Amino acid sequence: MKPLEFEKVSVEEATWALDGNPAKQRSDKETTRCTRTREEPLLNVTRTWLASLPQDVRPMELARQFPRIPNRLRHLWTQVARCEEYLDSLLVDRRGTRKGFPQQVAHELRTLRDYYAVLHPRATTNWDNVE
Repeated sequence: MKPLEFEKVSVEEATWALDGNPAKQRSDKETTRCTRTREEPLLNVTRTWLASLPQDVRPMELARQFPRIPNRLRHLWTQVARCEEYLDSLLVDRRGTRKGFPQQVAHELRTLRDYYAVLHPRATTNWDNVE
């Protein structure tokens, strides 16, 4: 089991965080910086999951460059709503601050999302046809 990583903060910053008050002002450089997590290897169960997908759908470049994402997708694959939400969050930047994926990885994600939509079509109602 991996040890938890903590960020050292002052008592004042921790109090502000708990009370919902903004912490000290940070420079733009600090606020746009992302914390890089330790590299996660591609798991054997994920390799098996990838092999179970049709060859034209397998996100192999995604697995090479960002192994934590296929690991998570494999975990969520049978949880339809959560998997759709995760795939959509990878494809749409709702925060407005992300650089985006390389073109080939983005294409693989879109292809995988389309394939997942075919596997799990959403139920439609009469309201879907109303303009």
